[in-house]
Amino acid sequence: MSAVLCGGERVHYEVLGRGRAVILLHGWIGSWRYWIPTMQSLQLKYRVYALDLFGFGDSARAESRYTLEHQIAMIDDFMRELGIPKAALLGHGFGALLAAEFTRRYAERVPRLLLSNAPLYDPGDLQRRVPVVRRIAPVAPRPVQPADPHYDSSLNAPTVQSRNTAMRAAMAELERGRAAAQRTQTSEIMRAALTEDSDNPLLRLATENTLESLLARCFKRTEPNYEKLFVDVERAERAAVIGSAQVFDAGMLLDTLRLLPMPTVVIHGADDPIFTLPGDEVWHYITFDKEHLLMPVILPGVRHFPMLEDERFIRLANDFLDAPDVSKLEIKERFRRRTR
Repeated sequence: MSAVLCGGERVHYEVLGRGRAVILLHGWIGSWRYWIPTMQSLQLKYRVYALDLFGFGDSARAESRYTLEHQIAMIDDFMRELGIPKAALLGHGFGALLAAEFTRRYAERVPRLLLSNAPLYDPGDLQRRVPVVRRIAPVAPRPVQPADPHYDSSLNAPTVQSRNTAMRAAMAELERGRAAAQRTQTSEIMRAALTEDSDNPLLRLATENTLESLLARCFKRTEPNYEKLFVDVERAERAAVIGSAQVFDAGMLLDTLRLLPMPTVVIHGADDPIFTLPGDEVWHYITFDKEHLLMPVILPGVRHFPMLEDERFIRLANDFLDAPDVSKLEIKERFRRRTR
């Protein structure tokens, strides 16, 4: 077991392989452990890190660190402490939201992004919505040295999107919005959020359900994966779940995916009982003018954990990390834009 101090708090992680850096971010139900099959496959070509977020697995239980802002700051600190200048991110569930938000702020440090079963809610205004990027006071970037002896500088060879004018404009917009994580939110603010009449579907999901009840939606108690995940569900801090959801903005997440300039794959299990399959309006919105950059993939018969339920997930992850053009990935179950 490996650990590093991030912001003075312990962050547990596991690492396998050599080569280009890949970081895996788990969701609410579980810990780094459900990434083990993915790590075992990717390690053949990549150096793969799987983290435990604050309040989960073997990382620190510190209530003041449970906000989305602190979890983002933890990833920033983790990469700097281990000397990882750039890494592809694979995020699942809440980890997908976290990966997208980190990438929005530090786009130059994330050459590729894969999101699985993300909370892609329809905010109800997509027909008239103009994508925007939230402004946060910028800070000067700190230098990062490739201290990791396995770091591969070829990770970010120029790709097709760097030549796309529209995407360069999006990158400039993202750069203006990048900033240090705001670390001043407290547990009192988190608790106050529980009594608010908030139009926040992620917060409602967090406050109206226990992790055990959410797990029971995903697997029957007799299924092996239920027992494997329940071990981590018992250890997870409920405050970490609620704290991570309190500032969620459904439209902001969709805006981010529409504007991000790096190759991105968005996978969703068609039968996900936690974050249900997004409707056509959502897919149309995030794929607008991004044929060669963002690939939506729908997996029929798959619930909330594609990495545990369907071997296609791992095959797709391997293919995606190498593919120069995501639109050419050989996946049959993809969303197709319709002419409207």
